[in-house]
Amino acid sequence: MSPPSERGGGIPVLRDIDGTPIRFGARVEQIAVNEEHGAQALRLHEQGQVIGRDYELVCLRFDRDGHPGVLRPDLVRVLTTDGG
Repeated sequence: MSPPSERGGGIPVLRDIDGTPIRFGARVEQIAVNEEHGAQALRLHEQGQVIGRDYELVCLRFDRDGHPGVLRPDLVRVLTTDGG
């Protein structure tokens, strides 16, 4: 049986550029630039940890400076899914 978020209840599953589900606590890397959607060139290839999400965006804390960022899921790649 699919999870509730894929059956129509709760927040939908967000997936990265490769189709990998993006879970809370996952490690991700910004893999594209799209300044209109928060993906700045200075953060290209920067890694961080997912600290939140909504119906269309992923919120992460970048490793380098600890600042949060909000990106579309198709602008990141999941590195790990276990939060570590």
